[in-house]
Amino acid sequence: MENLAPSNKQTTFTQWLEEVSRTRKTSYVFELEMWIKCFDRFFRPRNQPIQLGEENVFLIKDFREELAIVRDVTLRMSYLANEIMSKERSRLLQFDRYIHNTLRRDYVMDEFLNRLLEQPTPDDSLALLLDSLADLRTLIDDMVRLPEVTFQTFTAIGKLINREIKQCRYIDMLVAYKFKVQYDRVDNPAIAALIKRVPDETLRQDLAKIFLELFRLLRYLDFIEKDLENDRPLKNSLLVFSLINSEVRILFDFIEVRICKNPNISPRILETLDSAVFALSQEMKKVFSHELVGLVYLRQAPPIYAKVENSHGMLRNALQQTIVHISNAFDSEFDAKSLFTSYTTRLEESRKLLNEIGSLVDVISEVEPVAELEKLLPLAKVFDEFRESTLKLLMYKDWEEYENFVEEVTGSKSVEGLKFALHRFRIYLEALTGEVRKRSVLQTAATV
Repeated sequence: MENLAPSNKQTTFTQWLEEVSRTRKTSYVFELEMWIKCFDRFFRPRNQPIQLGEENVFLIKDFREELAIVRDVTLRMSYLANEIMSKERSRLLQFDRYIHNTLRRDYVMDEFLNRLLEQPTPDDSLALLLDSLADLRTLIDDMVRLPEVTFQTFTAIGKLINREIKQCRYIDMLVAYKFKVQYDRVDNPAIAALIKRVPDETLRQDLAKIFLELFRLLRYLDFIEKDLENDRPLKNSLLVFSLINSEVRILFDFIEVRICKNPNISPRILETLDSAVFALSQEMKKVFSHELVGLVYLRQAPPIYAKVENSHGMLRNALQQTIVHISNAFDSEFDAKSLFTSYTTRLEESRKLLNEIGSLVDVISEVEPVAELEKLLPLAKVFDEFRESTLKLLMYKDWEEYENFVEEVTGSKSVEGLKFALHRFRIYLEALTGEVRKRSVLQTAATV
């Protein structure tokens, strides 16, 4: 069968998405598209969680754990592809495989592969994807048994996967067309009204793309949230986090090139956008240079859950705040509460941070005068609780300094040494309180 003309392929593709929507399989298609994009980004070092200054170490490590995660994701993708495929095509595919596996003759194999490669319909592309994923799992099963998987091998597998996916004609189209009317939309009426009020057409279209992208990133996080709620394996989320890491950088470039250089942008809007980008970049750095580092090697469920939950929460809150900041840039009266029922404002965060630091100062002030070494164990517990619940609300640059003071206190060997360490820690926390009080959200609230 001859290849379909581009216009016919586009028509077939659109009709397929409409049929998917009618049969309520849109969520499956969206998730499958997400995982395919994850494969494109996960194999690139800059999208992975890496501690600052450890980039060279990352390139010489063993990648068997990463490949094992990729294998698990292919199982989910195969499930999704089977769910999306029509029942008739699924039964036919199973019969073809039965014939192929039973007879095992060369001409049968050739005929089976030729039918797959022709791909006259999206179902045929799904069938080819299923076949490729099955072969990939066979390769990975053997590779993870090796003593080591090098970075070169890891990236080669990534290239192989993505080449195979590109051979799946309609699956490749699914990724190529970024926004689809069937499932990419901003349903919030306040945001839709805000976009319509932008007078410049180019700016209006670019702003719509930014909101579409941000809400799509929140949808990616929804999949991680479901895994957290349903106690599913959580290491697969590393691929989703890597995709978000990449997409946010692309979004930053788009804002800088398209929005910030638009001649109709006012200085006030420009300043607000710069602030929003900086705040989001700081949260991204917290997650990918600290929180997610080492997740791939963890074996126990509680620390895995904690890292994924913290990272998910930090990114969700950061993305929501970015949407609010951009909305406020174009409408200073925009009501953030109309967007997210669970939205935590920077003001609420800053107030919580001040209260928690104050509580920490009170604990230290109580122990400091006597400074008994027996107090070290309960102190360490208080420090750990602050780290788990509140440290993420600080600027990333303050994390390491906090950890250094904790190590100095908990490592004290004498009463005098403990007194001195507690005194230094208290002075630091009091100074940190002063810095937090300078946050603009607190200054503004104080004048209202």
